Amino acid sequence: EKKRQEEERIKREAEVMKKLLEEMLKENAGIDNAFLIKGKGLILRVPRDAQEIKNEGAALHHCVGTYVDRVAKGQTHIFFVRRVEEPDTPYFTMEYNNDRVIQCRGSHNCGMPPSVKAFVNAFETMMKGCKERERKKVV
Repeated sequence: EKKRQEEERIKREAEVMKKLLEEMLKENAGIDNAFLIKGKGLILRVPRDAQEIKNEGAALHHCVGTYVDRVAKGQTHIFFVRRVEEPDTPYFTMEYNNDRVIQCRGSHNCGMPPSVKAFVNAFETMMKGCKERERKKVV
């Protein structure tokens, strides 16, 4: 019975995620820049400088502050997921590298709620679309 309930929960979550992702992609249709993505009360922000990345790690009690050197060398990319009404307040931190989201963590390394997960999936989908359009321009 527990296994069946867990399977149902996973199925319901997948359906919710699919719906949220579709809504966000529809809301962002026509936007060619994944960095301008928005949806479900969330926006994406690029850190202003190294100190802001360090402050993010301190505020959310996770290790992103130690990524500054890798970001400076172009080895990885850090983005901030923010609530629209609090664009300067840390909420979730996303690492993007090699054309995919490596991780996205909130306070004390907590996992993503469905709205953030859908937002991150929409960002990743839009980035892939941007890369594909760039490849077609080159050919």
